[in-house]
Amino acid sequence: MDERWYNQPGENDDIIMISRIRLLRNFDGFKFPNRMDDDERRELVDRIDEKLVGLSEVTGSRIDKIDIDKLDPEERAALRERLLINGAAMEKNRSCVVYTGSDEAFSMTVNAEDHIRLIMSAHGQILNGLYSRMDQVDDFIGSRMPYAFSKKLGFKTASLSNTGTGLRAYYIMHLPLLSEEASFSELTAEMGKYGVVIKESWSQGARKVGGLYVLYNQRTLGMQEKDIIDILTRVAVRLMAEERKLRDSIDVLSLTDRVMRSYGILSYARTMDFAEGCRHLSNIMLGASTGVLKVSQGLTCYELMLGIYPGNLQVYFRQQMSEQELKEKRAEYLREFMQYIRPMI
Repeated sequence: MDERWYNQPGENDDIIMISRIRLLRNFDGFKFPNRMDDDERRELVDRIDEKLVGLSEVTGSRIDKIDIDKLDPEERAALRERLLINGAAMEKNRSCVVYTGSDEAFSMTVNAEDHIRLIMSAHGQILNGLYSRMDQVDDFIGSRMPYAFSKKLGFKTASLSNTGTGLRAYYIMHLPLLSEEASFSELTAEMGKYGVVIKESWSQGARKVGGLYVLYNQRTLGMQEKDIIDILTRVAVRLMAEERKLRDSIDVLSLTDRVMRSYGILSYARTMDFAEGCRHLSNIMLGASTGVLKVSQGLTCYELMLGIYPGNLQVYFRQQMSEQELKEKRAEYLREFMQYIRPMI
């Protein structure tokens, strides 16, 4: 799996784990997918296959086409867990397909909520670079298949909340220390004034599990794409600075004890539920970024985080599992990869 985008190093990737751009587009002359019949959906896929020859050259990687309707439920779940498709594409009998790059940095879902849902991801802080690459892909597609566009409203989408730019930009940040501070809720509320939403990437009920947070723009209408990215980046940089202050000031013994407890549990546990796995992997990531642990080249904590999801686990072990079997296999999966992580203190 070392060719995947999340195995590549990135700027500030100890805190800003992921940069992601999502773009929604619909084509002129076609109904929205929820109003299309099966023949119309197949016609759209055929038109895309015909018109978008050369897409791999623009994205810079081999493009594979996956018929989502033909996948097992576990395989569809794994695609969603890796954020290559969304919930709408999980529904059966919608003639949904996804075109994905060999490194999974790029994906294009067809016939979900909108005609196409474009995703581009990278490790670390590189949102401006991603936007430039996505802009090239967007121009390539739009030049071959005209988009549904309104001079007044912008790009037409199936949901009014996405009308305008059709763009949503994301940072996924690891904030284990900052999120434990009493002032964190006030800080995130302040960021809302700038139109930035901050929410837990992992949660179990009302409990936060893992210190992973996703930041994204709330508005898509009446704003320029670059303004959206600039505002989001300023918020991310401020949060990163606050997290770094806490990491620099934390007591070494307290940090080491926290990290090594999780290291021991993940190295030897025989069962592991998802929430517990998230918490311990968060501490492993904290240890790797502060020099308590060393992670072998070619492996990232984010890869392990993806791997403990139910769909990915079942695809990895190539078997369907009960809830108890998932807990056992999750622990086995983590033990297998913990051999590539070693203490430095």
